[in-house]
Amino acid sequence: MRPWRRHSARGLSLTRMLLLLTIAALTPFASPHPPGPAAAQLLSLKKIDPALLQQMGADRTKLLPVIIEMAPLPPPFVGRSNEQLAQRALTLLRLYGRPVGALALINGAAGFATAAAIEVISLDPGLAYVHADVTVRPQRGPAPASVAGAKQLSAPYPRVVKADQVWRQGATGRGVTVAVLDSGIAADPDLTQATPRLLAAVSFAGTRDPLRPDPGGHGTHVAGIVAGDGTRSGGEYVGIAPGANLVDVRVLDKNGSGRVSSVIRGIEWVLARRVQYNIRIINLSLGAPPSTPYRLDPLAAAVEIAWKRGLVVVAASGNRGPNNGTVDTPGIDPYVITVGATDDHGSVAVGDDDLAWFSSWGTPLASTPKPDVVALGRRIVSLRVPGSTLDTLFPDRLVLAGNGATYFRLSGTSMSTAAVAGAAGLLLERQPTLQPDQVKAILTGNTQPYGRDGGSEVPHPSADGAGLMDAYAAVNATPPPLTGANRGLRPSDGLARALYPILYGQPLVWKDPYYLGISWNNLTWNNLTWNNLTWDNLAWDNLAWDNLAWDNLAWDSQAID
Repeated sequence: MRPWRRHSARGLSLTRMLLLLTIAALTPFASPHPPGPAAAQLLSLKKIDPALLQQMGADRTKLLPVIIEMAPLPPPFVGRSNEQLAQRALTLLRLYGRPVGALALINGAAGFATAAAIEVISLDPGLAYVHADVTVRPQRGPAPASVAGAKQLSAPYPRVVKADQVWRQGATGRGVTVAVLDSGIAADPDLTQATPRLLAAVSFAGTRDPLRPDPGGHGTHVAGIVAGDGTRSGGEYVGIAPGANLVDVRVLDKNGSGRVSSVIRGIEWVLARRVQYNIRIINLSLGAPPSTPYRLDPLAAAVEIAWKRGLVVVAASGNRGPNNGTVDTPGIDPYVITVGATDDHGSVAVGDDDLAWFSSWGTPLASTPKPDVVALGRRIVSLRVPGSTLDTLFPDRLVLAGNGATYFRLSGTSMSTAAVAGAAGLLLERQPTLQPDQVKAILTGNTQPYGRDGGSEVPHPSADGAGLMDAYAAVNATPPPLTGANRGLRPSDGLARALYPILYGQPLVWKDPYYLGISWNNLTWNNLTWNNLTWDNLAWDNLAWDNLAWDNLAWDSQAID
């Protein structure tokens, strides 16, 4: 399938347009008469990530990390499964590059290929897109210039976001499991001693060492913000949902680096085990600068699939502020809950809080304004992993509890994201039947004002989304309708392609029956081409998502336990 582009229908008669749609449906997104070599090459280049094209031009002999995504076959050839398409992508990499593994979740595979090999792969008629398998990193904020008299620690963040008031009502996140995709989670007593709440662990960033499950230190810090119970500190440092369970999905190495493909494989693993461990939330305190709109982004497709399958995805906005247009992927995706950071200046009162200078914000291309909500992200104290990379690099971040236990202080939207994931855990314990759209509507619709006179000075009204998280108001809110959030959004291309084999035959409902002069109600599955015009006009809210046969897909065929 070609990358999404708007084409003008001006000057085309209805009959001709329908004829073109019908002819195009006869082959996998190609004309029955193949274009000449020059035209074919031009078309193939449009199937390559612009960032990848730049790398190809810089060094044509270098092996570049790529994700090959295949397009489903249109009628009358429907029937090839997501796993079969992934295997086809893996075969292309075996032939022309170096394969790493299949990504059945997005009909693709990850591996390495040179510029010449990528160009050959791009000519395959079944190809949808060649993505750059970019590096993702944790969203840990940069250290600011020292400020005279500045306090060194955040105020106890559960009090600022009113999580402590929820605990007094009896909710601590019990029974709800959060999947933390990060650098690993160490078996800290705050997660394992009072009640063993670290349910499972897997690594997609090299072999997992049971003796050093988190060599980086970032994932454990994030996990503590989500669900630490304060056992070691005598209750001084507690996370937002101290009764929630965790699964450790390691996708970052000891230096805090990973690839988009590793994150996608981690999401596959979570989806395959969501029922077994009652996983309701995915925490993604990581990201990368996007090179394409979310509609083309493979990570956006993966998080949307998780969202549609019932998992609340909480993602960091990024730490590239304070300028506009700095949101990272997967936070650019309109479906997920994207989180920015505030600075509480060391006080529980929110009147002096500010939007953190590093917090990314903006409206990504074709998406919605981001972040959706903000939470504390400055000088957050949580779990420490002695001897980890962060512990070694930043010995000045060591924090002593009153009883002498050691913790660690970090800043960034990573920390804010974990706080919102914890709040979602509190909410889902109280209201376990909520769907992700409802959770998003509640968390963004029940915030608290902050800053001077109840309104923070932000560079733009949308820079802090709906405002500062208020866990107490959210947990006690009335459940909204199922269409409480994300209504009318256009899914990413990757989600659309992944859904195609199981959507085939569903009733077709259009937003505009005469969009661009086409009589859409006259089109059927047998004479329709699934291009950008089609996905744009499809009324997604009318699709029966719950009736889709998700469990028949081999989501986890390549996961490693």
